[in-house]
Amino acid sequence: MRRDAFTLIELIITIVIMAGIFSVIPKILSATSRSDRFEAQQEALMQALSLTNLAAHLAWDANNSDHLDILQTQSTNSALECNTTIRFRRGSYIGANGRMCTQPYTASALQNDGETDYTAYDDIDDFDGSDINVSGRYGIRSRVTYLDDSIITESADRLTIDLSAATATTATTNIKKLKTTVRYTGKRGKPRNLGSFTYFSTNIGQISLANRSWQ
Repeated sequence: MRRDAFTLIELIITIVIMAGIFSVIPKILSATSRSDRFEAQQEALMQALSLTNLAAHLAWDANNSDHLDILQTQSTNSALECNTTIRFRRGSYIGANGRMCTQPYTASALQNDGETDYTAYDDIDDFDGSDINVSGRYGIRSRVTYLDDSIITESADRLTIDLSAATATTATTNIKKLKTTVRYTGKRGKPRNLGSFTYFSTNIGQISLANRSWQ
């Protein structure tokens, strides 16, 4: 017997299937949106971590880009004293191109040397005030501060650094702190911090003890 129409049961089953499909589509779209947001967050966090790692491989100060010496600062911590008279500080060694204090080069005030692209940064100070946008929804903000180096104490033949007691100062000291913060800046919801990375760097002169070119 030839049949050209749906039965009532077939129609009901079709409607149920279509309803199930349409109920799943919004969930799929929502999951995709959440996945995109998560991916953008991870991209921003990884980029912030990469910037922090980049800073760890750059000179401590703009003047260290040109000079190998430990720089003179406004610190009053006698345990870190290093000048052209004594020439050496704890941690230095006697030898050519050693980490010494042979010249009165001074640490500079925190400032960017004019580089607008982080790929051109050549010292930690260049990160201060840096703001990078990621995917239009996240911002990476970097700030550099000097820390009061009285947190470095001397006992017998040992120097101890208590970073938990560190406070910022406007004077030039022997410790710099770089804090890179990832912040949500999109249109949905209030701006908020997602996480941050902190890097501490000290005034020890040249960033490498010996350089040799490939033959």
